[in-house]
Amino acid sequence: MRYLRFSYAVHGPWTGLRKESDKTGDGNMTEKTAGEDDINLLREIQRNTEKNLFALENLAGKVYDDSFALMLTRESFKYGELHDRAKAQLLAASRRPEPENKVDRLIQSASLNAGTLMNTTTSRLAEMMIRTSSDGLSSLWRAMNHNAGAGEKSTELARELMDFEENNIRELKKYL
Repeated sequence: MRYLRFSYAVHGPWTGLRKESDKTGDGNMTEKTAGEDDINLLREIQRNTEKNLFALENLAGKVYDDSFALMLTRESFKYGELHDRAKAQLLAASRRPEPENKVDRLIQSASLNAGTLMNTTTSRLAEMMIRTSSDGLSSLWRAMNHNAGAGEKSTELARELMDFEENNIRELKKYL
């Protein structure tokens, strides 16, 4: 059997060696286990919640509507709770949480600042948060489809996050 060493940039140093098994048509020769599906899904939850927390942090200083600010604060607490639960499950599985991607943060920061450069109305901020939540929902659906063997705990956490984001979008639409 041959073993592959995955690059640090894509998978991090902790993924180690994975056994090659069946070769598929796309050249992907790795065998995934149910545990890997859990880890991949939990890391997607971690990325998603971090992205939303970062957006909320950046937009918080631009909010002038008290009810909107209160709603965003509640969102922030819930995203923080879900993030902590995903990290706790990763640590319980003896896996490191994914380190923050500085390039993604820089791009997101530039996008948020450019999007609010000329327009900081509540409607515009709500629109930006809806877009962030929609992107998060798409990435979570993709992660769930690609990691269908994930266990009950990680799938339940992903569904909870998806329900929360769908709820947020419904609430944010009131501010458009």
